[in-house]
Amino acid sequence: MLFDNLVSEYEEWFEKYPKIYEEEIKTLKKLLPQGKGLEIGVGTGRFAAPLGIKKGIEPSEAMGEIARKIGIEVIKLKAEEMDFNEEFDFILMVTTICFVDDPLTAIKNSYKALKKGGYLLIAFVDLNSPLGKFYEKNKEKSKFYKFAKFFTKDDIINLMKEAGFKDFKCVENLYGESLENLQFEIKKCNGGAFKVIRGRK
Repeated sequence: MLFDNLVSEYEEWFEKYPKIYEEEIKTLKKLLPQGKGLEIGVGTGRFAAPLGIKKGIEPSEAMGEIARKIGIEVIKLKAEEMDFNEEFDFILMVTTICFVDDPLTAIKNSYKALKKGGYLLIAFVDLNSPLGKFYEKNKEKSKFYKFAKFFTKDDIINLMKEAGFKDFKCVENLYGESLENLQFEIKKCNGGAFKVIRGRK
C-alpha cells in the first residue's frame, strides 16, 4: 500500500504548510453539509477531525491507526469495495480521487451509500490550474504524486453525473504554481488549484 510507507512524510507536509492546510479546511467548510458524514481515504484524520466527521474508510493500516487514536472510526477498505446502503448524509473525498484505481466505481459506491438528497464532496488539485500543471509535469519526482491521476473540474463533474449526481456547486482556493508562493482566496471555480465540487443524490 503506497501510503503505508509515507506516513511520516505525509504528516510532515501538513506541518510544513500549515497555512495551505488551514485554507483547505476553510474551503471545504463552505460546502460541507450537516449530518452524518463519511470520509473516503480518511488517512490520518487530518480533515475528518476538524470537520467533525466521525467515520472513514482507509486502505492504509498505518494511516488508519493514527486516525483511530484521535477518535475516528476507521474501516480498512478501498473505495471500490465500499458497500454501504443509504447510510450517510454526506461523503467527503479530499485528494483521494487521484489515487483510486477506479474513480467511477468509487463515485457510484458513494451514490449508493448516501441517503436520498445526500451530498458527495470531491476535493482535488485541478489539472488545468498552474499548480496542477506543475504537479503533473514533475510527478515522477514526487513520492506522493508519482502514482496519481490528475483531473479537471469537467472530468470530475462528468464522472459524478454518470453516477447519478446533480445540482453541482464548486468553490476553490490556492492560486499560483508553487507551494511557496500561493495566494489564498475562496471563490467560485475558475483558475484555483484546490477545488471542491459538491453534487446531490
